[in-house]
Amino acid sequence: MNKKSGFLYFFVAILLVLVYSTNVTNVNAAGNPSISYATHVQSYGWMNSVSNGKISGTTGKSKRVEAVKIALHNAPYSGGITYKTHVQGYGWMNSVKAGAISGTTGKSKRVEAIKINLTGDMAKHYDVYYRVHSQSYGWLGWAKNGQSAGTEGLSKRVEAMQVVIVKKGQAAPGSTNKPFVGKLAVSYSAHVQSYGWMNSVKNGASAGTTGKSKRVEGIKIALNNAPYSGGITYKTHVQGNGWMNAVSNGAISGTTGKSKRVEAIQINLTGEMAKHYDVYYRVHSQSYGWLDWAKNGQSAGTEGLSKRVESIQIKLVEKGKNAPGSTAKPFVTDLSVAYATYYSNGWTKTVEDGAMSGGSGKRIEALKVALKNKPYSGGVSYKANVQGYGWLNASNGGVSGKAGEGKRIEAIQLSLTGEMAKHYDIYYRVYANGYGWLGWAKNGQSAGTQGLARQVEAVNVVLVEKGEKAPGSTSKPFLTKPSVAYASYVQSIGWTKTVKNGALSGTQGQSKRVEAIKINIENSPYSGKLVYASKMQGGNWLSSVTNKEVSGIEGYTKPLEVVKINLSGEIANYYDIYYRVHVQSYGWLGWAKNGMKAGTEGLFKRVEAMEVKLVEKGKGEAVSEKNAYRTNVYTTKTYYNISFNKALALQMNTSPQTDKYSDAKAYASKEYLQMMDKGKITKNDVKLRTSPELKDDKKDSNVAAKVKSGTSILVLDDNVVGDEYSDSDRWYKIEYKEKELFVHSSLVKLETRVGRVKATTLNIRSKASTTSHVYGSVKKGTLLTVLKEDEKSKWVEVSYNAWRNATSSDVKYYLNPANFSSDTVQRFQFLDLTKSSEVPVSILNKYLKGKGILEGQGQAFVDAGKKYGINEVYLMAHTLLETGNGKSTLAKGIEYKGKKVYNMYGIGAYDSCPEECGAEAAYKKGWDTPYKAILGGAAFIENGYIGGENSYNIVQNTIYKMRWNPELMNNKSFAGHQYATDIGWAHKQVKVMSEVYNLRPYILHLEIPVYK
Repeated sequence: MNKKSGFLYFFVAILLVLVYSTNVTNVNAAGNPSISYATHVQSYGWMNSVSNGKISGTTGKSKRVEAVKIALHNAPYSGGITYKTHVQGYGWMNSVKAGAISGTTGKSKRVEAIKINLTGDMAKHYDVYYRVHSQSYGWLGWAKNGQSAGTEGLSKRVEAMQVVIVKKGQAAPGSTNKPFVGKLAVSYSAHVQSYGWMNSVKNGASAGTTGKSKRVEGIKIALNNAPYSGGITYKTHVQGNGWMNAVSNGAISGTTGKSKRVEAIQINLTGEMAKHYDVYYRVHSQSYGWLDWAKNGQSAGTEGLSKRVESIQIKLVEKGKNAPGSTAKPFVTDLSVAYATYYSNGWTKTVEDGAMSGGSGKRIEALKVALKNKPYSGGVSYKANVQGYGWLNASNGGVSGKAGEGKRIEAIQLSLTGEMAKHYDIYYRVYANGYGWLGWAKNGQSAGTQGLARQVEAVNVVLVEKGEKAPGSTSKPFLTKPSVAYASYVQSIGWTKTVKNGALSGTQGQSKRVEAIKINIENSPYSGKLVYASKMQGGNWLSSVTNKEVSGIEGYTKPLEVVKINLSGEIANYYDIYYRVHVQSYGWLGWAKNGMKAGTEGLFKRVEAMEVKLVEKGKGEAVSEKNAYRTNVYTTKTYYNISFNKALALQMNTSPQTDKYSDAKAYASKEYLQMMDKGKITKNDVKLRTSPELKDDKKDSNVAAKVKSGTSILVLDDNVVGDEYSDSDRWYKIEYKEKELFVHSSLVKLETRVGRVKATTLNIRSKASTTSHVYGSVKKGTLLTVLKEDEKSKWVEVSYNAWRNATSSDVKYYLNPANFSSDTVQRFQFLDLTKSSEVPVSILNKYLKGKGILEGQGQAFVDAGKKYGINEVYLMAHTLLETGNGKSTLAKGIEYKGKKVYNMYGIGAYDSCPEECGAEAAYKKGWDTPYKAILGGAAFIENGYIGGENSYNIVQNTIYKMRWNPELMNNKSFAGHQYATDIGWAHKQVKVMSEVYNLRPYILHLEIPVYK
């Protein structure tokens, strides 16, 4: 090659390199296209343009995007970019090209969605990805190449967007799941007899007909605007074909042109849709009408009943949201439960739905149970409790039991499984030897007996829809042998271990008291309770308690001394409850049963242990309360031929009194009162005048009297005008010593408001009403102190004495012996006062210590009791009450006619003359020592009351009789010769008597009155 040629080749080579380099540079520059975009945002206007995936718009500020502009830069290929937006009130706008505005400005309209496309060769080599930040949803997934991004039909604003260019085949910039949320719908149409395919409907609307007896023959179902991947599948149960294969997404399920009815349907969502939504559906079925809603593959309609589907409704519901209606009964089948039993002659014929399998006197040894025509998945499981084997399991037609081995079934349990258990209950009952038909059990409960060696002789089994009633009584489906369990709370030990059925609870030989007990019936085959009560030493019977509750007082310093135990309800018809106690000094007392008392009462003996047992009715030993119970109380009853109500009416005629209302407000009618003020003169030598004038001239004086400071007056008129005195002309018209006079107002201090009774008799009432209870009455001229006066009211509140008329209900309570005869304190109202307590003097003196003049007078009461045949404890109690514990003026002694005398019972003393009259009576009786006063008072009581030396010759030998005198009411039909008017007098007397008797267990003789 010559030099010219070589130079030419070199030049061409350099030129090719330069050209190639230029092309590569241009291609590389053009091979990196970019995309820029800007958004017009509420309150901000046009935001700065951003590019290549950066955010345009706002997040977290609730601002709408109203318009967008997009441009493509450095495109390596021909083509461009187009886009359109879905705008509030406009829908999808027309597409625009690079840089143009899509949306609106100045109209406050939100962009809700966007579609972006590449065009020309750019669309062949690149994909455009974009996503939006949407109100309520946040960032949605990436859309591409014209797909919708955002929402439609939900009124949700776009708040921001991102756009990216990606080479074909390369990965998306992020998740492409759910870039667009549309208004999801399920659409469906039915092929109906005589009509063919009907118009498609959506979202719960009815597809088909009702009331026209037309069958649905086929159906098509599809999803619209699914926000997630997945679809919908469905299958129908067709006449003559049964369940067809599942189809999906708009395909036909059923038949057309074959006159075959659809009888039922199952519908399912698939894929991601199934994770986020439930599909509910129901059908209008021949003879049944609209059934309830099924969901997610459950059967809706009927099977085995030849019933046509006439219409269908379908709805989509977000996961976790409520069903569109009741889901109780979406599907009906010819369901049945079939069962057979084995006894000595082999297997019985299979029966169904509550029919009896077996028979009276037949020992069932095995059992088989199965379900037929199930509307849901699942089955039946069961087990039998077999003699010598225990519980044996089986299911769905298998054998439970030991056929042919001669072993009895004693109980069974049946349960449904799977979906069947959600929609149905299985009920069953057995005929048990010796008991007959027991109650219905259900869903795995035991039916039969245990521990009683009783064979099952027949069974019934029934299926019942959930929520429906049982086929009969569910009482006592399962019987076991009951037991009694009990524990004792023992001094210094606490609660002992629970024992059962006759075992010892407590201690022996340790001198420890039982303070409380707990008793319970366990495994009872019958209804009813165990009811028990106890009495603590020195106290009353505690309220009855039941099963496991505590009777007694834990940690109490006094022991439990007597108990009563009983059965109530049905169990009492089959069992007796036996019990006995181990008592201090006595050891084991005899057995008691069914509510008898066991222990001691009033003897101060502690219970140390107990035993309790259940015995079948009529099979226990004969028992007597006399052997189980000891007491120091001997009770007799006196029967009167007068009704309690008649006795109450007679007592009300005597104006019985009570201090119950001593602090209650009392009222008088202002109509019958002369209202005035009560006041006092404030200076000495004050002149009371006959007129409001200062006339001191001897010839013309109007001075009626001169009085000292403190003199009481009544002010009749407080605003009289008269002569001026101390710069005032105000005078008072007053009453002084029954004369009307005048005094200047400055010389008087008004103290209280009073009212003078104008009526012959004025009732004092419990309320400001003429229908209210009358506390008492006052006579004409009585001055009543007014506590409260209201000008608008016709009544005034007045001061009234502490003793007031009792109401009928007040008297009824104290008159009724039943309110007190069982009370350990109040029963002393019925103590026979003619019988000595044999209490030693030392005990009486112990109680009298610190009781004023009565201290050390125990011998006087003993002597008085012996002399007059009166209970000495009563005499002491009566004296203490009358003398205020030996400290009253009459008890301590009063000088009368130069001699100190004593009155211990208030004999001769009256409310109007308490001390002088009482002293006069003591003087006349010669009671010049406490001893004589005690004996003399006893003679008075004996003569007038206990000895019966009265005008009626009636012995009143109890405190109750002294107060109420029931024999006089019985004989004469009126109430009289009663020791006190205070309805609570007898009630108040007995506290001291009870306290003395509780010091030691003395003998009590009680006489209880009984009215007709």
